[in-house]
Amino acid sequence: MNVREAIGQLKSAVRSYTACGEDGMPLIPRAAQRPVYLVGPPGVGKTAIAGQVAAELGVGLVSYTMTHHTRQSALGLPRIVERELGGEVHACTEYTMSEIIAGIYRQMEETGVRQGILFLDEINCVSETLTPAMLELLQHKRFGQYAVPEGWVIVCAGNPEAYNRSAHAFDPVMMDRLRVIRVEPELDAWMDYAAARGVHPAVRGYLRLKPDDFCACAGESIVSPRSWTDLSDMMLALEALGERPGQALFAQYLQCPAIAEGFGLYFGMCRGVSERFNLERVLEGAEPEAERHFAAAPFDEALCAAMLLADCLNSRSAEAARAAETAARLGSFVDGALRESEGCAGAEAPDGAAQDCLAACRRNLGRMEHALQVRAEVGALEPAAEAGERALFRAAREAMAACAGAEDKADALRWFVNARRERAQSALPGLRAAFENGLAFAANAFRNVHARVIFLNELERAPASLRLMERELPEALAALRQSTDPDARAAELRRRLGE
Repeated sequence: MNVREAIGQLKSAVRSYTACGEDGMPLIPRAAQRPVYLVGPPGVGKTAIAGQVAAELGVGLVSYTMTHHTRQSALGLPRIVERELGGEVHACTEYTMSEIIAGIYRQMEETGVRQGILFLDEINCVSETLTPAMLELLQHKRFGQYAVPEGWVIVCAGNPEAYNRSAHAFDPVMMDRLRVIRVEPELDAWMDYAAARGVHPAVRGYLRLKPDDFCACAGESIVSPRSWTDLSDMMLALEALGERPGQALFAQYLQCPAIAEGFGLYFGMCRGVSERFNLERVLEGAEPEAERHFAAAPFDEALCAAMLLADCLNSRSAEAARAAETAARLGSFVDGALRESEGCAGAEAPDGAAQDCLAACRRNLGRMEHALQVRAEVGALEPAAEAGERALFRAAREAMAACAGAEDKADALRWFVNARRERAQSALPGLRAAFENGLAFAANAFRNVHARVIFLNELERAPASLRLMERELPEALAALRQSTDPDARAAELRRRLGE
């Protein structure tokens, strides 16, 4: 199954394993809760699956790579204790708590979250001395004498032996203890992830043209979904620094020479298109020459333009959505601080800090920043969620700084929030006009229906863009959809032939 389906299956497993009936008993007895085993090629996103499920369900995540562990770190170190046996005192061996089990308890103490996922990566690469301990963990949910806490679901991951010389197949006894999810790379599912993550448009465009290059492994050479994601991160970073990615960089990430060369050629064409394709003027409705050029351009060049235009529109809509969300969340943050300060008005407070709404803001902001740090440290935080939290933190600091000298700080905070909301709202007319011009350009310039399909598909993958088009430009969106629908095009052709 693809990554999207695997996320759904794992989410269902975690919810079922942690749920209880009306009698307070688990819906699935703990002994019957088979650990989930994610098997798939390297870079397919197995670790990301566990992280996304933990973030979406609001549970903890403790992650370990089992190749880094020995029998001693997994089971604990032996120590000598004295016990009375048969009326005599004897020296006996006892084991300290497993580092892995201790990690779960440590995270519960730091976060207060009592349920979670224990993610054990590369479990099929453990040494022979650790294999019996793995069998005990999968069967009895414990390392030695210490059990995995109630409410924690064991999720394992591993690569097939064909991809990893250190990997070995589990015997039937081990497999009979597992719930196996085989994750396969699927470009369409990855494209949804890539659009949400902001993967470089050149990467997405190339894979549209060359889907077979998405995942390849031959001998020592490999290209995986992770290869494309990591390359995109590096390309975006270099471009932000004013540097130009080149063929040497592509070969470092795309370790199949033919694929690296093909992507280099495509990226060069994208650079040429972007240099003569003034996106700002297109979105102002002032590029008739570009319309004529791309109407006659080959498909691969039109595809470049479609990806660049969609990426620009998606970036603008996402920025506007973030600004509106930050303004709304800032309002909730300030309202909470004002209620807290009003509730403390009658309390005794040295230096009057309890009555100060800015002091309440600072306390709440500190708590939120600490919670974010803990979530980031344990891996239960998606990049988009972290970016949203940090945007709120910046806005809160700006509000406190702007209102620090005001006589009535509460009114000043309310004014600041309203100004933020109005500023976010004022950007909508310009954004609507940009989308209107962009959709009109696509309808006129992308005569190749496949380029229009890809352009529309990229916009519809972006939630902020789709919401804006459905709300503000329903007729233009309907027309673009009709122009890309095979049945609608066939009906229109029949109508014209009949005239």
